[in-house]
Amino acid sequence: MQVKKVNSTNMRATYCCIPAQSPYAEGLPESKEWFEANMNEHVEGYHLLDGEKVVGHIYFAMSGKALLPYDIELGVACIYCTYLLRDYLHKGFGRMMFDYIKEDLKNQAVKGIMVSATEFKEWMHYELFTKQGFRIMREHPPYKVMYFPLTQVEINVKVLGLNYEPSKDKVEVTLFKSFFCPVSPFMYNRIKKVAKSFGDKVKIVEMEGTFENMRKYGTKEPLINGKIKLYGPASEEDIVKSIEEEIVVINKKH
Repeated sequence: MQVKKVNSTNMRATYCCIPAQSPYAEGLPESKEWFEANMNEHVEGYHLLDGEKVVGHIYFAMSGKALLPYDIELGVACIYCTYLLRDYLHKGFGRMMFDYIKEDLKNQAVKGIMVSATEFKEWMHYELFTKQGFRIMREHPPYKVMYFPLTQVEINVKVLGLNYEPSKDKVEVTLFKSFFCPVSPFMYNRIKKVAKSFGDKVKIVEMEGTFENMRKYGTKEPLINGKIKLYGPASEEDIVKSIEEEIVVINKKH
């Protein structure tokens, strides 16, 4: 078992978290393309390998370039996601991967590692990072901002406020083309499909998921009438419900 930095020769092996039979696999080509286009700018990473097989990963970006809704002082590694294949869980390999990365980043004089962990057991749950020595700095449900110090004990982090004004005449579904995670293009297409089914009751606005737009609007998550109502891989039923709720709100105003 060994840990290696993701580079141009091995980056096509990214996303071991998405098996070929997963419905989210349809988003892999777009995410791999995004990763390649943004590598060493808005994304970096490490892979845990068993021989030549990638069995785990940690993907991140440095503050000042990370596509996260926070204002973070420079010199901090900001985790996007981490994953370990099921067969390798509870065997010390996750700690091995984290320990390697902590030491490597410390040698690069990185101040520390930050992660926006969640309250969802299914993905990026905060308890995973607690076990790796991270502590909670602040909370804004369903997220918990956590930090592991390397060369600096404390860092300054500010949550960017949501700053988007939707249309007034009808419900607006706002979609950002931010495809780092393969779930994102899948959900982008699913939400767009559901929104279209409402006909002229809903206006669809599509934007590039750039660093500049994320900073401007305070999010890269899909918005329903200017609100974040969906997290992660939402079902079609949840999307329909979210849109219907906002249609009721709009109708009451008129």
